Amino acid sequence: MVPMSLPSLSVANAQFVTPRVAVGGDLAPEFALARRQLQELTDAGITHIADLRDEWNDAELVGYWASEVEYLYHPVQDAGQRIPVDWFERLNEWVSDALADPDAKVLVHCHMGVNRGPSAAFAILLGQGMSVREALTAIRSQRPVAVIDYADDALDWHLARTGADRYAKGGARRSLTMWRKANQIDKLAVIRQIRDSEGGGASWCVTLGHENVAALAGLVEASPNPTIGVAIDSEPEALAIRDEVVLWDPAPEGGVVGFGWVVAPPRPSAGGDLLLPVVMMGFNADGLLPAEMLRMIAPELSLGGGPNPTRLTELEVQVLNAGLRLLARMAAGNPGA
Repeated sequence: MVPMSLPSLSVANAQFVTPRVAVGGDLAPEFALARRQLQELTDAGITHIADLRDEWNDAELVGYWASEVEYLYHPVQDAGQRIPVDWFERLNEWVSDALADPDAKVLVHCHMGVNRGPSAAFAILLGQGMSVREALTAIRSQRPVAVIDYADDALDWHLARTGADRYAKGGARRSLTMWRKANQIDKLAVIRQIRDSEGGGASWCVTLGHENVAALAGLVEASPNPTIGVAIDSEPEALAIRDEVVLWDPAPEGGVVGFGWVVAPPRPSAGGDLLLPVVMMGFNADGLLPAEMLRMIAPELSLGGGPNPTRLTELEVQVLNAGLRLLARMAAGNPGA
């Protein structure tokens, strides 16, 4: 049976289901919060992390902030497909090797911690000798949002590897069916609740000097979508992966010269500057969105001049989008449409 006393986590999106195995969702998109989450995990003794997402991974963040943690990127889609036994076998081998060290603790996680992560944890607990009902109850009792949709695939892997006869297979599958009937939850409601809590990304304005605009023009000429380091004054608490960055040239004839997406947390340069890694998605040194056009749309608009980066308000984002739409209509020869 699972001990009642388990390590407690309050910041990280994870729960321990045994004293040495935790299951959950990914790190927060906000870098400041993600750092605190990872610190809490390592403080709780997590030494190994298995990231199961096909859509993204935290390899760079874990390597940067907690290089002592062993990290496995073991992706699988969450599309209702069958998960092959080989996928569970490789994961179980990695976890078993990790837990051979008596001081090791493992976290398996996906994005939301609803299906892939809990299903992987189910396989791991079965491999450790728990019964079907014990393993499922251990997971659900500690992580109430765990639906464990791929439990059938995990059980198929376990039954195959243990050479179960048809009576044992039938009994195990009946246990899974009976547990599900007695512990049903609304999967769509769970996913909707998690998505509602995630919120949307932010947009940030970074003011560039004239020499930075010229240097960036050279980079873009060499590579259409370069990843650049944008100098910022400090890291806002809300700064997150995949946030939008608007590059602003404050010269009278300037304006918005580029757009990009945040792809990694800020890092200090050799010269002492704090650099924000941004992949450029659009750039024009002569003014992608001229200040004159933006003032025509919204005379009260005032970008730049604040700290780098400055978070844009919803109104400012709407004005920028209106400017882009106007440019598109002008390019199509129909500015008044």
